Amino acid sequence: MIKKYEEQLLLLDNMFLSTQEAIDCLEVSKQCFHSLVARGKIQKIRKGSAVLYYADEIMERKRQQPWLRQKYRPFQEE
Repeated sequence: MIKKYEEQLLLLDNMFLSTQEAIDCLEVSKQCFHSLVARGKIQKIRKGSAVLYYADEIMERKRQQPWLRQKYRPFQEE
């Protein structure tokens, strides 16, 4: 029973991120992250009071960030 529980936790850890994990992964401010969610750029999943984000979606957003920053903020150098 414990092994199955651990497998389920591992599955959740691989598929979903918490709000803070997503913010840390994207290296953006809380305000920027919540703006992305509000504008529908990042999808959130609610189960009761828990809010999670698809890890694959966050990783894809992170992969696109350099291009997006160049497109929308060409004056800002990193």
